[in-house]
Amino acid sequence: MKNDRASAEHGPGCISSAVKTAPEPRTVAEMYLDLLKKNLTRAISAKEYERHTLRPSGVWRRSMHTVINGTLAQLNLELVRVVRSGPEDYIESGHEARNRVEDAETMLGTRQLDQMQFCINDVCERGIPGDVLEAGVWRGGMTVFMRGVLKARGDTLRRVWVADSFAGLPRPQGAHNSFGWQAGQMAVSLDEVKANFMRYGLLDEQVMFVKGFFDETLPAASIPALSVLRVDADLYESTLTVLKNLYPRLSVGGYAVFDDYLNLADCRKAVDEYRKDHGIDDTITSIDSRAVFWKKT
Repeated sequence: MKNDRASAEHGPGCISSAVKTAPEPRTVAEMYLDLLKKNLTRAISAKEYERHTLRPSGVWRRSMHTVINGTLAQLNLELVRVVRSGPEDYIESGHEARNRVEDAETMLGTRQLDQMQFCINDVCERGIPGDVLEAGVWRGGMTVFMRGVLKARGDTLRRVWVADSFAGLPRPQGAHNSFGWQAGQMAVSLDEVKANFMRYGLLDEQVMFVKGFFDETLPAASIPALSVLRVDADLYESTLTVLKNLYPRLSVGGYAVFDDYLNLADCRKAVDEYRKDHGIDDTITSIDSRAVFWKKT
């Protein structure tokens, strides 16, 4: 596993920068995971140009778009935006994936999936106890990949916990909503996420779903020890709720992974406050331009 490190100042502390890429596939299991990553991100089907649904801003533009598309729909046509795209666009993560295939199960890039593969392999090989969990799953792509890694390893004991409201974001608090999120954004139903697991043949008894807003479900959830905790909660309050309820269950030697730490100030604030309040000084390491992780010591 390649690991290039360089220090960079960010916020209140020092973040180590690490670019982790998966080794060239050699075994059948590694080839399977490489193919799974490229399918989940749609890197495998990347073409020179991609067609994207138009989502105009402004009342007038939206009205015109509705009228025109309504007319075109009678001819089985639709207005689309054509953008350049290629394999390199699937390495980094992107919130709206503006130049990638739209129907992918994840907005994440292959770099974050490489990192998750490393984390799960590492905790398994070192015997770190606990299941793996993602809080905030969107279409479920990362949790599908988590299950795929365990499947490729032949691990029949660790479970994958899939925690989400499956109804979008809760109503953000104004004081901690610098991004401008709105209630209900990022909504993907539980049925759709389960269908994505089924599409890859990975929906089984080792996949556990926790449905509901985090402040309502996590305090009473019967989630045991964790070896990997991944948080993609988007909001300050949601991120802090996940940390308060689940970080104490993360085994020493396990990994805490945070999407959006580097690009969403509210997520970073929640993580930094929790670390300060609990005396956590484990080195934060960047994964890509958005996500970071640390190993719990």
